[in-house]
Formats: sequence, structure tokens, C-alpha cells
Amino acid sequence: MAMPPIERLDQLYERPGFLLRRAHQIFASILETEFASVGLSPAQYAVLIALHDQKNLTQGDLALSLGMNKASISQIAQGLERSGWLLRQVDAQDKRQLRLALTTQGRNLLRRTHAMAESTYRAQMSPLNESEREQFIVLLKRLVSDLEPRARTAFQPVQSKRRRAGI
Repeated sequence: MAMPPIERLDQLYERPGFLLRRAHQIFASILETEFASVGLSPAQYAVLIALHDQKNLTQGDLALSLGMNKASISQIAQGLERSGWLLRQVDAQDKRQLRLALTTQGRNLLRRTHAMAESTYRAQMSPLNESEREQFIVLLKRLVSDLEPRARTAFQPVQSKRRRAGI
């Protein structure tokens, strides 16, 4: 029986996984460049946004809401705490749990970074027109939703408090 041919590099460059990984690297680089003045990584920014929107989450709940593992969340939270942007406190009902909350400095940082976030999004999506942007997001959401059962880390999106309030 003949062995199947080995994939070539030009074939790899056409694979969705390769392209998604490369796009992620580029998107992260754009965010890091936009946020260089405040020194936030994409993951740190996501944690701050989640804590602003959801208030007083446990590290475990935060990990689920962002689809990240608990060890990564713990490391990110420690760094953000050292920067003075969040507090980690032992949960009063369950001493094994840590609750996370933004500090005043963390809330102020998010206010300052709003324009940076908008600029980041515009730069990341600049190759696409409005219709393509909408289609791109729809397709990415479908991929994530349909392939979610195969993920290594659990993801349980929570509805934004603003969206629940109809804002």
C-alpha cells in the first residue's frame, strides 16, 4: 500500500488553523502596540473588561467566562494586582475561592483605554469592508459554537449586564 503524500508548506499556509493562529498573532501585536503606553496584553485587557462588566467574580467563574484555564487567570490576576488594577480577596462563603474586583485605578484605566480599544478594532478589521466584517464575525462565532465541545478549556459566555438591561 502506498504511503499518502506528505503535506507541503504551501498547503499548510492554506489551512484554517495556520491562518487563524497567524491572524491571532497579528491581532495581538496590533493590540499590544495600541496599548503599549499602559502595558496591557490582550489577556489582561479581557480580564479587566470581564471584571468591569460582571463585578466580583471568582477566578474560576472568570476563567469560564473567558474560555481560559484557571492557572492562566491566576497568573494574569496576580500581575494585575501587582499593578494596582484589581484586588483578589478570599470569598467569605468559600475560603477556597478568590473573588476578583477592579480597583479605582483599574476602572480609571479602562476609561483611558476605550479609545485605544476602538483604534485596535479598526486596525484589526481594516482589510475588510463593513459587510465582510459582519460576515467574518458570524463565521467565527459559528466555528467557535460548533467546535466548542472539542475545546480543551471550558467556555461559558455570560450575557453582559448592559445587554441584559437593553443598553
